[in-house]
Amino acid sequence: MNRIKPLLSICIPANNRIDYVRRTLGSIYNDKNLSECSISDFEVIISDNDPNQTLSQLIREFKFSNIYYFPTSCEGFTNSFHVLTYANGHFLKLHNSQELWNPGALSYVINLIKINLRQKPLIFFTGGLLKKGVEFHYNSFDRFNYNLSYLSSWSNGFSIWQEDFIEVKESLTLNPLFPHTSIFLTQFNKKNYTINDYKLFTTQFIKKRGGHNKFHAFSIEYPSLIETSSKSGHIGPETQYKILNDILINFLPLLYFNVKIAKRETFSSEGFKTDIQKYFPKGSYWLVIFLSFIIPVKVLWRKIKIKYLLKSEL
Repeated sequence: MNRIKPLLSICIPANNRIDYVRRTLGSIYNDKNLSECSISDFEVIISDNDPNQTLSQLIREFKFSNIYYFPTSCEGFTNSFHVLTYANGHFLKLHNSQELWNPGALSYVINLIKINLRQKPLIFFTGGLLKKGVEFHYNSFDRFNYNLSYLSSWSNGFSIWQEDFIEVKESLTLNPLFPHTSIFLTQFNKKNYTINDYKLFTTQFIKKRGGHNKFHAFSIEYPSLIETSSKSGHIGPETQYKILNDILINFLPLLYFNVKIAKRETFSSEGFKTDIQKYFPKGSYWLVIFLSFIIPVKVLWRKIKIKYLLKSEL
């Protein structure tokens, strides 16, 4: 297969959910994007680890020369690693199958790549989750992680330059739940780091989302990666503490609310009461439960503040 080398590879690991993937592709291949961007500037890679290969029909629907479909037999989240191996671009952006590209986002990212082709900073896209709407630049991996906090767990934010990926991919030890974070944490020797907090994407809400033990993921698996990075001296103890504290105070209570109280999600919580004792202080389990009744009010207040109060101050 003869392929040109584009600036951007949009790497989509997927397993079924065809309607979500179809809408995501539609947000890429719309008339506005195709008028603003050259088709040779980017490629779309779909890595499908569904044995039924349902998503293969999308290649017949989106008849563009820069979209590629790869069936794979890899297990679960490791697809987030395998999809990167199929990419051919200078800049590889991991992209969740349910994340829509907002108008103008594609041309913005392509221009961002052009600007950074020489320095090649490690860029993380928060999608506006920090509610700052700007870029932050660092020359320290530690400060980069301190300000990013546990968002380094979010696969949709992950990106890497192809030459950096090639350098580490053969020697990687991948965490099966966080393969992208495993790669991310190898990039401690970069000279420049960027947190991009522009709202480039919109998430398609998936009803009753579940399928794995997310409580275990964020009380054991992800903290273990952060601890290893800290013990290696790549991040400092202050950064490790902040990340774990943010998980305890913000992430886990909201997860508990969504799963146990609102029942919007169906993630397993088996073993959570025991798991949380490994990396978190005594009494953390009961603190999470207590905060789970408070955090919805906190989230609502933040939305009101952003939508109304902050606008009135401009």
